[in-house]
Amino acid sequence: MFSVFSTAIALLIVWISYGVMAGPPPAQSTAPLLVAELEINGWNLVFRATSGNGQNVYSAWMTGQNASTTKPIDMSRTYSSHFRQDNLNAIWANLNVIYVKFALYSDKREVGFVIFDAQGSDFNNWFAKGRVVDASWSDLTKTTTYNFFSIVGDVISTIERRFRINTLYHGFCLGDIGHVAVIEREGSCNMDKHPRYPQFVYADFNSADMWQKQQFGRANYMAIFVSH
Repeated sequence: MFSVFSTAIALLIVWISYGVMAGPPPAQSTAPLLVAELEINGWNLVFRATSGNGQNVYSAWMTGQNASTTKPIDMSRTYSSHFRQDNLNAIWANLNVIYVKFALYSDKREVGFVIFDAQGSDFNNWFAKGRVVDASWSDLTKTTTYNFFSIVGDVISTIERRFRINTLYHGFCLGDIGHVAVIEREGSCNMDKHPRYPQFVYADFNSADMWQKQQFGRANYMAIFVSH
């Protein structure tokens, strides 16, 4: 009897000790991603666009229209305007850029990226399939066939899709397959219909996806980093 009682006491002590030592599970961090953390390994944030703020992303990138020159400290909506480094288009040649990283962020994590070899590039032509070095999508390579791969993207009367990486059109809307697009305004296909603009849509798989299925993700932020 004493042996059974001793064993029970010992188990109780172990259980209490474990509870005290282990404590409650740690709370998941709710802090936004810090830009300083994203700039490790030599990256420098030169542009950030925010979804749903009503400001045109292409104009902000090309001319700085409505963009702030104050770099955000984190990926949060504290800064409602897009950000662009001051006079970025004018100083690009003097930055001696080696690599450019195009990235999308949502829910405090990076949801997609493409890294480009930008040596000898200008302000716009770094975003090209022949310069792809790495990407979060396995089929996004320099040898893949694309029907759109450019900053200017696909713009007609019914759509405005910038920073467009798309592999195939097979009938309007229904067979449109791609990786990324910045949707500037409402359009005629499912990928263009959102409550607010701009929107950063991306294939939420390991490869390009058919946009009309509406399985795509929507990122909160689009960022461009350079490495010297």
